[in-house]
Amino acid sequence: MNSFEELVWSTGASWQMSVFLPFVILLFLGLITTYFLFRKVGTKIQKRALIGIIGLLPAALYFAFFPIYHSDLKNDYRKLNLNQYSIPTQSSLEVMTLPNCPYCIESIAAIARLKKRNPKLKIQFKILSSNKHGGHVASLLKKSQINYSFVNNTKNMKKITGGSFPSFAFYKKGQSSIMTWDNNTFGSCALDYIESN
Repeated sequence: MNSFEELVWSTGASWQMSVFLPFVILLFLGLITTYFLFRKVGTKIQKRALIGIIGLLPAALYFAFFPIYHSDLKNDYRKLNLNQYSIPTQSSLEVMTLPNCPYCIESIAAIARLKKRNPKLKIQFKILSSNKHGGHVASLLKKSQINYSFVNNTKNMKKITGGSFPSFAFYKKGQSSIMTWDNNTFGSCALDYIESN
């Protein structure tokens, strides 16, 4: 999340809105600026160039540096039913990570924001490590004051992660199925879904 998205998110906007709104604002400002300058430019070629450069370029550059991913457009989760799973009385999120996985480390910032805005949501990181070595992930979780534990790679854990890290498992209150996302499918739509449930 960049500072522009962070600003929108801090106003209470949804996760998805915080991704889209900066792009829309830049596009709108570029087109408004083009509209006011349009009358001062003489030829059609200059007018078309003005639309392209001033009207669309700021939004296009923003999109190039901060793209909108598939996970920001669609909540693409998998539902799992595990045999030993009981129906939860409270919604919770588990994040399965490896000790020094760079994508796992990157996910901590988003989960810390989620926890800040939803302090009642139970969040638990599970670090797959047989020797209880947490690496960089454990040190960042301590700093962010997010609960974590060490687990072995069990059969159920393999079903949840599918070998992809980080993986996210949401246990919705009153439902027996688990919603899971991998690193590529966990985005603003998933965060909005978790916040709303």
